[in-house]
Amino acid sequence: MIHFLEIFSLVTGLVYVWLQVRQSNWMWPVDILSCVAATIVFIDDSLWANAGLNIYYCLMAIWGAYSWIRDSKKVSGGELHLKKLTKGVFLASFGIGLIGGAGLIMVLHLVGDPAPYMDGLIGILGVLGTWWLAQSYLENWLLWLAADTLGVVLCLTEGLYWMSALYLIYVAAAVWGWTNWRKNGVII
Repeated sequence: MIHFLEIFSLVTGLVYVWLQVRQSNWMWPVDILSCVAATIVFIDDSLWANAGLNIYYCLMAIWGAYSWIRDSKKVSGGELHLKKLTKGVFLASFGIGLIGGAGLIMVLHLVGDPAPYMDGLIGILGVLGTWWLAQSYLENWLLWLAADTLGVVLCLTEGLYWMSALYLIYVAAAVWGWTNWRKNGVII
């Protein structure tokens, strides 16, 4: 069953990424399906931060859908709606990353996570990346590039080969998304 859920998460994750780069609102329900499957896979492997992160992704999908529908009305046809990442948001995110990451790693040690540092770093990058994505900051792609690269390594070391393939595709999608959003994005 777990291998089926890994493959399901891979397939729905591919659809999600394609929709995400195109900034389609349909990405959000597809994201929920993919994240529910991934949550079960990560719980089965005791990778608690990634399991929790996928629950967070499900919740953020609701906020993201609302935010994107609202912001998409502010641009025309083929343009992508972007917001400017301010210095304040960057500094707050950096602080949250340091404090939240350290706290998460300590908790992961306590619960016996097999890779607390890697799992924790991916977790905090994913939290921030999802928030930045929901806000339509172009720079969300840089956080995803880092988180997904680490995700490939984590999943390979844990024997989650289908999930590592998904994260490898996410790495390529982060490069594609960065390029596409820079080319077609409009700051609103």
